[in-house]
Amino acid sequence: MSILIYVLNLLLLGGLLGWMQRQEWTKVIKPYFYPALIFKMVCGVLLGLLYTYYYAGGDTTTYHKASLLLTAYAKQNAAGYLRLLFFNVFESEAFRATVPFTKFADFSNSFYFIKLLSVLNLFTAGFYYLNALYLSLFSFWGAARLVAVLSQLFPQWRAAAAAAFFFFPSVAFWSAGLSKDAFMFGSMCWVVAFAFSVAHGQRVSFWHILLLPMMLYVFIRIKLFYSAVIVPLLLLYIIVKRAAEKVEVLMHRQVFFFLLSFFVGVLLTVLLQDYLPMDYLLEHSTRNYVAMLKMSLHGPHIVLENMAPSVKGLILSYPEALLSAVYRPFFGEAWEALYVLMGLENLLLLLLSVMALASAVKNPGLKVEPVHVLFLLFVLLLGGIVGLTTPNFGSLSRYRIVFLPFLVFLLLQNRFAQRLLQDLKL
Repeated sequence: MSILIYVLNLLLLGGLLGWMQRQEWTKVIKPYFYPALIFKMVCGVLLGLLYTYYYAGGDTTTYHKASLLLTAYAKQNAAGYLRLLFFNVFESEAFRATVPFTKFADFSNSFYFIKLLSVLNLFTAGFYYLNALYLSLFSFWGAARLVAVLSQLFPQWRAAAAAAFFFFPSVAFWSAGLSKDAFMFGSMCWVVAFAFSVAHGQRVSFWHILLLPMMLYVFIRIKLFYSAVIVPLLLLYIIVKRAAEKVEVLMHRQVFFFLLSFFVGVLLTVLLQDYLPMDYLLEHSTRNYVAMLKMSLHGPHIVLENMAPSVKGLILSYPEALLSAVYRPFFGEAWEALYVLMGLENLLLLLLSVMALASAVKNPGLKVEPVHVLFLLFVLLLGGIVGLTTPNFGSLSRYRIVFLPFLVFLLLQNRFAQRLLQDLKL
């Protein structure tokens, strides 16, 4: 029976893959499609093996076991399961107590993810690695859509987009497998791709318009704070690009108009802070940092001396938090196998940063496009959020996939990196 379930699901995965490969948009990324897909699927399996045999447990195991409880409940009480699925109504407090992350079920992104997994279990019979393959394929779909759109709009940077969103090690690894991050990454990339298509006047299919609310909901539901940064900036990008098409004076001042609008938005936020949940956000950020720091004292970690639940505390901590989110752990800061791999990747990031800086100095007339400003703001804002709330290097490597591919995409656009990508025939 197990073999039959695997065969049927692998056939379904093959069908989904065949449908995706036949889409018009995949033609522009044809050289990367299958290598990137295989890499993503392998990463999804490796992530499960890492948590099973190296960590001997973890979030992915907790989510999987909890989803099996809900799937078993679905088979016993279909009506009750549907009430739980759509309205978070539990049959009893005793049953609620058996399922993790249900204390604040209406707000918990972990419980939301567990419910989604329980639905997937109905098709996969709860086999962990089948679920991991489906989620890896979803993550790949979103990334492939974004790489395809960026390649159509900026063909000179196609290799940079592929390297950043498909092949950069930690991005590919942590955005695969049975995890919330895979679900977040796929939906985020899909939403960004859709926004770029609209902003640049590309034809948007009817099915993509239908999918947009679902993808937005998934992204917001899984990572509210990340989406609160990305979605408004994407809307601003759309407004600037479309306005530039209709107002000639804006055509050559898009970057200025984008930055002006952004700073006006920041100013309005400051002026209206009394009407916004600023105290909650400050307290939440500090609480997350302190709680994770206590669990990280046994290994290398980030200590932000000025961290406090105040605007001043966050501003003073921000530079170190951002730099740590991007470049730490440094190579040699810790010698456990995973930290060594993280350190090597961060050394590569540092080298790419130096190359980009050297290229900018040699070519000071480099043209800055609105896409550069948009992605740089993603990095500066999301990198700050991740660094301020995540002192643990293991978690940091996972959480930074929300901004890291955008940074790598920018760093790979300098002439030295472009020459290297050409030599590698990417």
